[in-house]
Amino acid sequence: MIILDKKSYDLLSYLLSLDEPETVMSISKKLNQSRRKIYYHLDKINDSLPEGVEKIVSYPRVGILLNEAQRKACQLLLEELDDYSYVMSSSERCELSLIYIAISKDRVTIDKLMQLNDVSRNTILNDLNEIRQKLASEEYDIQLHVTKACGYYLKCHPLSKIQFLYRLLYNIYTQGNRSFIDIIRDRMIDTAGFESYFSDEINDYLQDRLANAQESLGKKINSQDSLFMVKILPYLILSYRSLELSENEEIVIKRELSMTWQRKEYQLARQIAQGLYETFDIKLDKVETSLIAMLLLSFRKDSDFHLESRDYAEMRRMLDLFLDGLYYNYGLTFAHRDALLNQLLTHCKAMLYRKIYGVLSLNPLTKYIKEKYAELFEITKASVPILEDAWKIQMTDDDIAYIAIHLGGELQKEKIEEKTRRQVTLICDEGIGVQKLLLSQCKTYLPNCDIEAVFTSEQFVSVSDIIETDMIISTSDVIDTKFPLIVVHPILSNEDIIKLIRFSRMHEEGNKTHFSQKLEKCLKAYVPDDKDRFVLKTQIEKLINQELVSADMGE
Repeated sequence: MIILDKKSYDLLSYLLSLDEPETVMSISKKLNQSRRKIYYHLDKINDSLPEGVEKIVSYPRVGILLNEAQRKACQLLLEELDDYSYVMSSSERCELSLIYIAISKDRVTIDKLMQLNDVSRNTILNDLNEIRQKLASEEYDIQLHVTKACGYYLKCHPLSKIQFLYRLLYNIYTQGNRSFIDIIRDRMIDTAGFESYFSDEINDYLQDRLANAQESLGKKINSQDSLFMVKILPYLILSYRSLELSENEEIVIKRELSMTWQRKEYQLARQIAQGLYETFDIKLDKVETSLIAMLLLSFRKDSDFHLESRDYAEMRRMLDLFLDGLYYNYGLTFAHRDALLNQLLTHCKAMLYRKIYGVLSLNPLTKYIKEKYAELFEITKASVPILEDAWKIQMTDDDIAYIAIHLGGELQKEKIEEKTRRQVTLICDEGIGVQKLLLSQCKTYLPNCDIEAVFTSEQFVSVSDIIETDMIISTSDVIDTKFPLIVVHPILSNEDIIKLIRFSRMHEEGNKTHFSQKLEKCLKAYVPDDKDRFVLKTQIEKLINQELVSADMGE
């Protein structure tokens, strides 16, 4: 078997993320590789595919899009990647070294970095120069210093170091390769000796406490955010412990985190800290406990029972004015305005804490919102200044896209009556805002179906033996169910829409063959050339989508 290098795996991961064809030119820009390199790594990937799987080809004026067989084969290639075959890129070595320098309390030397990365002295010296250049371009005022007594360390404001490390870890966990993430954890345990902080027992303890947070908080933390918190909390704690703070610096950092002390999240953080001490003999001070509270406050909430608190009355008033503006300026009306207001308040409470403490939160759906709901995104963007001015913040496109998701889930739509009604259940783990948007999309494309419920995967498992439904629509393909299952993207693609509309018009489950495969088989008899057939198939799918949508919308 051919062992793929890091850049081949970068291309492989990127191709798996595509739901629309993309040209080699565009891919080369996204991955910062030349077109020649993209073709080179594509050849290596094709050589690694098992027999019987069609080679991945870039079609002129269309680009590359994996079919179902290719997608499964490529996913298996990614899963086979391990620490022994994985070769870190220069940027990944720099990230690994930065994390180690940020959390190590011991003196960091070139020899230790050589051992950590398993590379030569010259390679480490080059990486250190690259790290200095990277830090110089960051918004945080951080410098890489070295002394004989301390070795390499980051010179900066204490909170800036923690914020920078959070952002670095966020980018790695959301955009990095799974094997590289495992390498970081393993090297921190094997080379740096931090095994007690990264043990499975501590992971299980934190997961259990966050899963049960609703009882003590009256709020349900988004499952993806809580899982991320479990992964990164040891790094943040170790980063703080590596600091040599003066008395004045300690006073300053406590003052900056003091906002958390009056919140229920701080009480939960104290309970978590007490459990870490009693069970694992890891004692957290007030700042470390406040860091946990800061994350709890900043992470997204799927539910919040404290929305009527007087502390947030002014925030609710501004959101009410924001919705009024959408109605008077753009004529937008919402099916459940009060529910939408509560959901926006829940979202914006966490968003404000993220802004205050510099906690990064990218929105993986921003690109799709801009493309599929361009008008709603632009309306939202034009309307948020009232919130920005009131809260003294500046929203990014990711922040605006999150708000657009909540709005899109509650937009008032004209009801369409159909003779035949079918029962549908939705499963989505992307948070309540995305759940509502998915619900809204499905209502649009399944007008003759009744959507009985929207579950997370965990909720569905708990009720799967008692519910009755004609179809499950899920954003995850790991659902085990006896019911017919359609897997879709959170923001529906053209092919997702075709699958849903086709289902809405069927009276029997019938043949489950993938639509694209059926179309491919039909066209093959008339268009023998692979490239021409791919182009024609893509155009037909889009035309069918447009025709079905216009027919169902009564146009």
